[in-house]
Amino acid sequence: IVGTVVYFQSPDGARNLDKWKLQVPILGGILQNLAVARFCRMLGTLLKNGVPILQSLRIAKDASGNVILAEAIGNAADNVSSGQSLAVPLRSSGQFSRDLIEMIAVGEEANNLENVLIGVADNLERRTSRRIDTGVRLLEPLLLLVMATIVTFVIVALLVPVMTMSKNA
Repeated sequence: IVGTVVYFQSPDGARNLDKWKLQVPILGGILQNLAVARFCRMLGTLLKNGVPILQSLRIAKDASGNVILAEAIGNAADNVSSGQSLAVPLRSSGQFSRDLIEMIAVGEEANNLENVLIGVADNLERRTSRRIDTGVRLLEPLLLLVMATIVTFVIVALLVPVMTMSKNA
């Protein structure tokens, strides 16, 4: 256990853990949406308050809370410093949805990136909240079935010996 904890605290271990988190079937999409929403909100807020885009990208990459996304954002910052748009390197990373990339591209062209990013963050948070609520609602009947199975097993386990003893007597 200690070895596993130490491994996941190392840079390679943290990267592998974050990669695995993004690949988990249902939870991965939720975690990715939350991380992208945090990044978009942080970047939009920094840009809205007048922080230059390169400095904002370097600050906001750590806000995502995911090493894989932070690497993609760091590469985007390097490409932005060389004169490219933000949408191109984010698209090439493969970590961001096509809709998000298109909205960032439109925001850059309209010189309204900060407002677009804050709107995207709000939208992602709402969508993720709905997915979580739906998951919890679907989990409740499943838990009821599990509890009913356990209770049925206990009842059968108690009644079978009583029935057997009454049959033998």
